Amino acid sequence: MPRSILLVDSYYRAVLDDHGLTARPASDGEPYADRLQGALDIGFSTSTAYARGLRDAGWDSEVVIANSLTLQSLWAREHGIRAPWAPAWGYGNHLARVPVARDILHRVPHVQGTLLRQVELMKPDVVYVHDINLIPPRLVAELKKHTGLIVGEHASPLPPKSFVTAYDLLVSALPSIVDLARQWGVDAEWIPLGFDDRWSTSTPAAGRPIDAIFVGSFTRLQPTTAPLLRAIAEAVPGLEIYGQADPKVLAQTGLAPYHRGPAWGQGMFELLGRSKLVVNRHGSIAGDYAVNMRMYEATGSGAGLITERKSNLAELFVPDVEVAPYDSIEDAAAIAAALLADPARLDAMAAAGHARTMGSHTYGHRAERLSQVLGDRLARAVR
Repeated sequence: MPRSILLVDSYYRAVLDDHGLTARPASDGEPYADRLQGALDIGFSTSTAYARGLRDAGWDSEVVIANSLTLQSLWAREHGIRAPWAPAWGYGNHLARVPVARDILHRVPHVQGTLLRQVELMKPDVVYVHDINLIPPRLVAELKKHTGLIVGEHASPLPPKSFVTAYDLLVSALPSIVDLARQWGVDAEWIPLGFDDRWSTSTPAAGRPIDAIFVGSFTRLQPTTAPLLRAIAEAVPGLEIYGQADPKVLAQTGLAPYHRGPAWGQGMFELLGRSKLVVNRHGSIAGDYAVNMRMYEATGSGAGLITERKSNLAELFVPDVEVAPYDSIEDAAAIAAALLADPARLDAMAAAGHARTMGSHTYGHRAERLSQVLGDRLARAVR
């Protein structure tokens, strides 16, 4: 009998809004399974790819998008349960950290309460939470009563310590978070992020229409981003910037003409697949580690990747062969111009990067590793 896992995911509010997943559905709406599949096909987040990889590894895997009022209401309705009244988890980051509120949220007809009912009914061997920020420790304790193992995944700034220590296991792509979790007495494993190979593109990079692209948030919280992109724009006038951005910051930095708006899921992958170069930068939480998902998305989409020369980059890609590492902002701009001026070199690097990602860094590969990790923990639990 296959082991079972429930992957608990959350989508950005903007993604939910764009795809009609924040409103309470009409009584004659489409079935939950169909609406869920449509949401998974958006191509946002990693749960869909993980679920597919885990099924290939022998697991019975299901996904819930726990902060979608539309989906959670449809599920509740089909199971004869009172539908949640909350519009989503828009306030979850705040209320979940207020001691009194966080201890009662799962007891009211709220999306947290719906998640608890899902786990109660499914009784999966593993509950795998993709966003530990949005589930308060008391709810984690309640979920534990109905599963063999509860696992959190995290690779961004940590929430309060109690949110981490509530889990049986923490998985992170960031070695520093793994080390800290272990110091706090939490079992932790390093598993890198990866690429959803549904979106693989392998057309030659040099013949694509977009010279260079940057996809990511653009606010004052990333002080190195604007200087980097200004330098790239001077070297590559065809630069295009996608993502959430503060209009004032764009205007002040002179980058407003390059901004094209947000890009999510399939739309983002289509853009990456039409780009010659992808410019990458890590957030400050990464420290000296190359960890972010854009490295794999860029190379999996067949583009040439320009990224920081981090301490572990050579463990993931062959520098200067599969990706182009930079040591400074000026270096990044010079590399971008040189690659565009040398189509043969660009094509060779992009093809090598694509081969590396498809051969080593897909979520199929990550699911194999995760399956081993989870199987080991479940086996320990029954001894």
